[in-house]
Amino acid sequence: MSHSFRRLGEADLSLLLQWESLCFPGEEWTEKMIQTHLEFHVAFGLGDPETKCYALVCETPWEIEIFRIATLPNYRKLGLAKELLIALFQEFPKKEFFLEVKESNLAAIDLYQSVGFIELERRKKYYPDGSTAVLMKRNPSE
Repeated sequence: MSHSFRRLGEADLSLLLQWESLCFPGEEWTEKMIQTHLEFHVAFGLGDPETKCYALVCETPWEIEIFRIATLPNYRKLGLAKELLIALFQEFPKKEFFLEVKESNLAAIDLYQSVGFIELERRKKYYPDGSTAVLMKRNPSE
């Protein structure tokens, strides 16, 4: 089943704050962080009719960096994050994608590898809790 894919903006700020607290308890972005992100970068949501999965990304002329990608807790394990990633690849077909993920988040790493991401390097003690980040990259579709 295909869900609607849309750009999120300032009007979605309160929803993004709610989603952050549901998806990243204790590590959620603040209102100021999200406002700044929306001012300088882009966000996307996936769902039908309401958003069930979202991504906060930075677009440059040559690449996309995924800062956040999350599925709301009640909709996990349904393939929505994969569908959102594929929609992002279609939105930006000629760009490289980058992201960082905690090395302990094996489900996310498996997901990213399943859609073409490869590991570039590991950054020890990268996160505030001392955990290691895995930097991953996906080349554009040829």
